[in-house]
Amino acid sequence: MSDATDYLMAHAKKTIMEARRLPPGPPKFWLRHIGSVYHLLAKQGAYSNIEFLGDYRVARKAEEDLRKVARLVLV
Repeated sequence: MSDATDYLMAHAKKTIMEARRLPPGPPKFWLRHIGSVYHLLAKQGAYSNIEFLGDYRVARKAEEDLRKVARLVLV
């Protein structure tokens, strides 16, 4: 289970670092929020709680939807 928590923690750091590079606005707010969700999921996974996988899928979908909307706004 350690691999899942390491993956989630790395994904949280990547998402938060990407949000830091954005100008202030809704995409920055939501990417930081999603990054914090990934961080919390990594903490849950550290306790061998596999029920967090459903939450991970929801957070991942929200991140993908946000990226699609951000691309449409920038184009």
